[in-house]
Amino acid sequence: MNKRECVILITIYEEKNITKAADRLFVSQPTLTYKLQQLERQYNTKILNRGRHGVQFTQQGEYLVDFARSTLKRLDSLEQALWDMDETLYGTVRLSVARAYALYRLPNILKGFSHEHPQVNFVVDTGLNLNLIQEVFKGDSHIGIVRGEHHWGFEQMTIGEEEMCVLSKEPIKFEDLPHLNRITYNTDPALNMVIENWWKQNFSDPSKISLHLDNMETAKRMALEGLGYTIVPSIVVEKNQHYISLLDKNGAPLLWRTWFLYRKESLEISAVREFVHYLHEVCTT
Repeated sequence: MNKRECVILITIYEEKNITKAADRLFVSQPTLTYKLQQLERQYNTKILNRGRHGVQFTQQGEYLVDFARSTLKRLDSLEQALWDMDETLYGTVRLSVARAYALYRLPNILKGFSHEHPQVNFVVDTGLNLNLIQEVFKGDSHIGIVRGEHHWGFEQMTIGEEEMCVLSKEPIKFEDLPHLNRITYNTDPALNMVIENWWKQNFSDPSKISLHLDNMETAKRMALEGLGYTIVPSIVVEKNQHYISLLDKNGAPLLWRTWFLYRKESLEISAVREFVHYLHEVCTT
């Protein structure tokens, strides 16, 4: 099975839909269907069944997907080993990054690193902490950049921290918060817990939730349109926007930390090793 066939199988398995997989691979649906039929003829087996709700892989198909993942990792390792023999830094670094960090901090980091090492490519996945940590643990990503407190038994380092704050279109008073419309959003349970514990320490009445959204960035935009306030890490607050910093029970700023984490064996890849060194330099000095 070659690299392209591996990618096709894995993409169809992840999307559970031929049309979506074709879009992701930038090929037409008939082309992808033909490639799939070729694989079934090649291995003389049924790989998947189609239904109204997408595709369902057979037992043989599940086995082929596992084989494709293993093969793809081996091919990547082979390419990286060959690149490592060259003085010029080559390769692909796979990152799993918290969404807010990917939006507000990562672009400048990648820009600086790419200026020094233009032959290194990046694949960036974003999501919630638990999924990001699992991707690094399983070896699907080389480096994770996650936020808040978490359990990780391997290499990690703090690369930043921000204050938690109340963001609104116009200035508001702290004591008025329970009576004003609040905008909430889906986020990591750990961040929800930090916010809700802070609220209970400061107010006896529940907040007046008027709008709930699926992500922090949309909540921010709604707040800046005057639909209410939202509680966010200061990483998303931009110049001239109104906010109130939150304080913990001791009167110190309520902080939300960012970490980068990885497994030591990933450093065997020269591009990953160099990027880890770069993160140390730009984020801790």
